[in-house]
Amino acid sequence: MDNLDLNYLKYFFYVVNSNGFTRAAEALHVQQPVISRAIKLLEQQLGFKLLERQKKQIILTTEGKEVYQLAQKVFLNAGQITAYAKDRHEQTSGDLCFATSDSLAPDAMGSVLKNVIQKYPGVRPIHHAGPAQLLIDKIRSGTIEFGMFFNVPDLPADLEKSKLTNVPFEFVIAKELAKNKTTMESFIASKEQDDDESSRLPLFEKYKAHHKGVKVVAVSSSSMARKSLVLNGLGVTILPRFLVRTELKNGTFKSIHEGDYSLPLYLVERKSSYRTKIKHLLISEIKKTVEG
Repeated sequence: MDNLDLNYLKYFFYVVNSNGFTRAAEALHVQQPVISRAIKLLEQQLGFKLLERQKKQIILTTEGKEVYQLAQKVFLNAGQITAYAKDRHEQTSGDLCFATSDSLAPDAMGSVLKNVIQKYPGVRPIHHAGPAQLLIDKIRSGTIEFGMFFNVPDLPADLEKSKLTNVPFEFVIAKELAKNKTTMESFIASKEQDDDESSRLPLFEKYKAHHKGVKVVAVSSSSMARKSLVLNGLGVTILPRFLVRTELKNGTFKSIHEGDYSLPLYLVERKSSYRTKIKHLLISEIKKTVEG
């Protein structure tokens, strides 16, 4: 067999990561026929079929799975070398794409990104907010460098999670309704995208231990929506302390059932990713904000 063409292998790697020829072509900025031809030539070089197309999905052959695992080591580590080189030469500029849970988007990002940009004015942060399960594929493909989430699903083999810190949460209610029994027994629950039963939420169960007659009156995956519902007197919810710090201070909200209601915040990244100085700074600034 002639020397393997790494460009062909790269196209194959992107097709599998993107789960499609069209998305791979968009990521690599080439036409789809170029991708299709590259895969065909790679299969000819190797002497066996790598994948099959079935409507809207890509099916790897047994050999294709083995080749993909080997390709991961090549291209994911190549990204680490590039990041190291930029960091080594202080080339701290360009886009920094990262993701966080919705709860970290308001109030936290303004001050965090201000500090990052002041130190590295050539950096352009690109922030994605949402649940981990909707952003995992983009972290895998490298479109997003890393993510920080409270709830993390089972991860594919090429990703890893590490605990960053414990974030304190507070049960809050509109202060003028703090003694209203109906409001106290109306709970506004958090809901992850793949959870069909809000009653299984652990923090709701903790609140239920204090209020036997409590019912879930609304469910939202958006922390800002839950905060707005509380502001409008529709019930009690639990939110990160940093997100309600101002309202607790000015007396708009009242904290109830004081105790340790912290949740772990996790960092999700590719196993081969490199911790640049900018990445370290951003993570450090977010930790300071959410721990306070």
